[in-house]
Amino acid sequence: MPAIAEPDGDSPYPHPAPGHPGHARYDFHERTVSRRLVHRSSVAEVLITGWQATGPYDFLLGAQWPRLHGFYRLPGDRHHDPVLMAETIRQAALLIGHVGFGVPHDHHYALDELSYALGPAGLDGLAIAPAPAALMLRIGCQDVRMRHGRLAALRVHAEIERDGRPVGRGSGELRVLSPASYARLRGPGRPAPAPRPPESCTAPELVGRQRAADVVLGPSLLPGSWLLRADADHPALFDRMDPAPDHVPGMLVLEAARQAAQRLCHPARVAPVELVTSFHAPIALDRPCLVRAVREPAPESGPGAGRDVRRLPVRVLLVQDGRTVAECRLLAGPADGGPTAVGPAPVCRGLSLAG
Repeated sequence: MPAIAEPDGDSPYPHPAPGHPGHARYDFHERTVSRRLVHRSSVAEVLITGWQATGPYDFLLGAQWPRLHGFYRLPGDRHHDPVLMAETIRQAALLIGHVGFGVPHDHHYALDELSYALGPAGLDGLAIAPAPAALMLRIGCQDVRMRHGRLAALRVHAEIERDGRPVGRGSGELRVLSPASYARLRGPGRPAPAPRPPESCTAPELVGRQRAADVVLGPSLLPGSWLLRADADHPALFDRMDPAPDHVPGMLVLEAARQAAQRLCHPARVAPVELVTSFHAPIALDRPCLVRAVREPAPESGPGAGRDVRRLPVRVLLVQDGRTVAECRLLAGPADGGPTAVGPAPVCRGLSLAG
């Protein structure tokens, strides 16, 4: 396994090391990587278990999912939650920034896009087995941008395998901010704002949750819309590595989109089998944020048209201070492998989709 070089703040970021011998002699699932490399304070939340550089911009990563995750899980516990794929890709991108391009640990990452799609087997490829799910990620870095010899931005594309079979793919795009750049974004001497108290929550059973503490949607006066509940004390969606968060984490945005889609499809139980999320601006914790979900028509022509009529396209917008700050497009498929029966789409008024 390559050594991890930690440059000082003034040195250029090192170029990724050349590839090493095949991974057959290296157990990619023996232990988790350092918590700092994936920005998690709890070892239990670290999903990446090993890595090797296989080329200048190519990496091979191991990951492991527990049989039952404490937060990311589907009703019935027959399949792993597909949203774990997004969290795995997010952690992989952070790690590659640190170990592949030498991003110092005091720098900040800004997530611009995060997406995934299940493979040909669909949810069956994520079936829960007696042992934890051992995954391999083949990652290529694209759109790598350097500034003054340091990494400024990159996109990672991941092909994900389980037991040698493809189970999904995904990508993530992020930017790197120095401490000075991050301070300028927050404003000189500006302390982290006090988060708003969580709103009253939507009934957990309507959004596929069992506990009210895990619901991230609250009631709103607008049809098809909810207020975002951002509880800074939530152990999975917020991490204590950042003791004073000043914005909504990206994974909370994905969870809001999933719960909004489930609310539209209730009483059918659905899972996001494909998801593309774009982050346009930081979402402040001290101001209301509206979550708006609408069903989209299924494509009538082109690749994949009519491929699976049980998959429902849903578009979710997060709007704060009158502007769209994040947008998610997802396909909601049956969470148990059966058909998805959904009722008529609700009438949505009062909020332009343009945000």
